Amino acid sequence: MTARWSAADRVPDWPAAHPFGSREWALEWRNVQTDPVRAARVLHTGQLVAPFYLIDGSPAWAAFEAEAGVGDTWAGRPVVYGPSPYATYGLNVASPWEIRTVVEHGLAWARETGAVAAVFPGLGHPRAWTAVKGGIAVRTTGSHQAPVRGSLAAFQASIGSARARREFGRQWRRANDAGLRLDALRGAEMTPALPAFTRLADAAAARHGVALYGLDVFRAVAQVPGAVLLAAKHGRKLAGGFLCLRHGSTLYLWAAGLDYATLPELHTYAWLLAESVSYAAATGAVVVDAGRGNYLVKRRFGFTQVPLYSVCYLVSPDPGLAASLAEMGGRIAAALAQASAGPAQELAAS
Repeated sequence: MTARWSAADRVPDWPAAHPFGSREWALEWRNVQTDPVRAARVLHTGQLVAPFYLIDGSPAWAAFEAEAGVGDTWAGRPVVYGPSPYATYGLNVASPWEIRTVVEHGLAWARETGAVAAVFPGLGHPRAWTAVKGGIAVRTTGSHQAPVRGSLAAFQASIGSARARREFGRQWRRANDAGLRLDALRGAEMTPALPAFTRLADAAAARHGVALYGLDVFRAVAQVPGAVLLAAKHGRKLAGGFLCLRHGSTLYLWAAGLDYATLPELHTYAWLLAESVSYAAATGAVVVDAGRGNYLVKRRFGFTQVPLYSVCYLVSPDPGLAASLAEMGGRIAAALAQASAGPAQELAAS
């Protein structure tokens, strides 16, 4: 079967396991500037359509580096990503032939464009990828999932710890008593709220030492079918929000923005988690994917961590870079283990 490169708009709609692999996401992401995309294309073969991006210094990869406490892995050189590391989940590729095909074509494009590597982020099962010669599996920040169970009350009842169940309900009630209310803004409805949400999301990312977001990112994601901003309003002010994507039976909580000045008083983060479950139940979703970060809070409140990896293929042998990538993955794995065992911090943002 022949594989060929195409522009995303030249390929009819293709099946996607999650919103980050969809045609709509690929069409929007190619124009994002915060994630400095120099070029974008998709690899098309049979039922497989794999989006690729040539990126100069992705802030999402920088967030992984910050998690590991390391500097610029790529030393300022461009990288071919399939897809961008802003996508929570990566390519849904099953067969060894498909994996070899996307790796070979990704590496070929990397060589052609002067990139240092072809990188495949958001993979749950890296072993099939590292079976291809040269693959280096790097542990990166995982996501979190929980079944909705049909209602917020049923979800709360399923939380394993009685203390955590009480805390979950207490924070939700206190936030309601403090006057928080939910606005679910879909598609173009969220446009007026995006500048304020961007400021809050930027502040959340800055606490982790990364300039991760820009208004262009959220405007692009707002165009993806299933996009909804779950906005926590306090009076007329935006106290926080989750930018979500509904795909199939899953509600993905992709990005968070929080007003840290009012967070201790309003309990905004825990309230938004609860309201997300309630919204998911009301709209027929079966699973909530709560995204990256806030490991212990999410685990305490019933979410299971989904380990994720990026598998990296260097354009040319570089033992020093290979060792740096392996160290980065080891440090992230250690940081995740430490964070999951540490004190719950409601002030942390995913």
